[in-house]
Amino acid sequence: MHIFVDATVVQQNYLPTPSVFRHADNMLLFLASVLEQLDLALEHVSKRDVHNARFGLMLTDNAVELVLHQIAKDKATELKMWAHKRDQYPNQKPLEKAMGRKFGEKVKFARLEGRLNPKVARSIQIMHEYRNEVYHIGLQHEEILPELAAFYLDIACEFIATYKTMGLGWGSGQTMPERAKKYFKGEGFFPGSWEDFRAGCSSIRRGNGHIPSQTVTALVDHLEQVINEQDLCINIVADGVYEGQQRTRDRAVVETQAWGLAFSEQGKALAAKQEWNGSVLGWVEWLADNHKFAVQSDPISAWRNQLTNLSAKTNAHAALDHYYSFIVETAELRDALSDSATAAEAEIDAAVDRMRGK
Repeated sequence: MHIFVDATVVQQNYLPTPSVFRHADNMLLFLASVLEQLDLALEHVSKRDVHNARFGLMLTDNAVELVLHQIAKDKATELKMWAHKRDQYPNQKPLEKAMGRKFGEKVKFARLEGRLNPKVARSIQIMHEYRNEVYHIGLQHEEILPELAAFYLDIACEFIATYKTMGLGWGSGQTMPERAKKYFKGEGFFPGSWEDFRAGCSSIRRGNGHIPSQTVTALVDHLEQVINEQDLCINIVADGVYEGQQRTRDRAVVETQAWGLAFSEQGKALAAKQEWNGSVLGWVEWLADNHKFAVQSDPISAWRNQLTNLSAKTNAHAALDHYYSFIVETAELRDALSDSATAAEAEIDAAVDRMRGK
């Protein structure tokens, strides 16, 4: 086993202990595995299609999580070596949480340690949420997924290139991953260096060729599409199925929320409190007339203002934050409106079939 200990440690007149060597002995192989994942992510992301973007996004996120977790491990090792630092260390609780399984705690700790600025940390957290969606649910956000994957790979390479710990180790029995070999220029007993690692991150980032303005444009275009679809849904619900069912768009939005509330546990509790004995339709109408819903009128105009605000963003991090916040905050209402419009269209189709004797 061959170990290189960073010069800053020597300058501090610190004699490395066995724990330093144990911590460093696999570090070069760790760096190589990170570059291997980023390189494979680049291969997928570069194809710029939805299916490859999905895999690229997951690979990028895995690499980011590895480094975030290693940052916490490095700090834990450092505190074991210097007991006086451990006693005075202010982030012990966040460190303990970061050593667990929750991604958000690792991001939070990296921020506290000054390893991530707030904008990048926020974007990484958002992209991790998208990674979970495409992994657990399937393909989501197809229109923007290729651009999001390229954006994530770009910020991942920039962040990961800043990672450094106190030493590197390499053993004669270790094997450099095939994809990582092209990034490391060492010879003989020690095949690579921190400079090779940083240069590898930069090379992958250049190969990705992400253009921030394209990310903003993709988010704007998709948000416009989402709003237009919701505009159509409100029209369908407001028009009703049969003659005499027409209502205002404001009423359509309120009644849509009322239907959702009526069948929820909260709605059942309200019905019991009101001692409601009437029909379900009557209960929905009562809720629409009397309950204070989060959205009391047609939201499309306000949503288009949000779209205008998003269009004015020039920073991809700010655009992603704005876009994601809108998507999350409006998700429940958008789902309800889509369901109501789908049900109305299905009933219209059924009525047409009945008229034709089908």
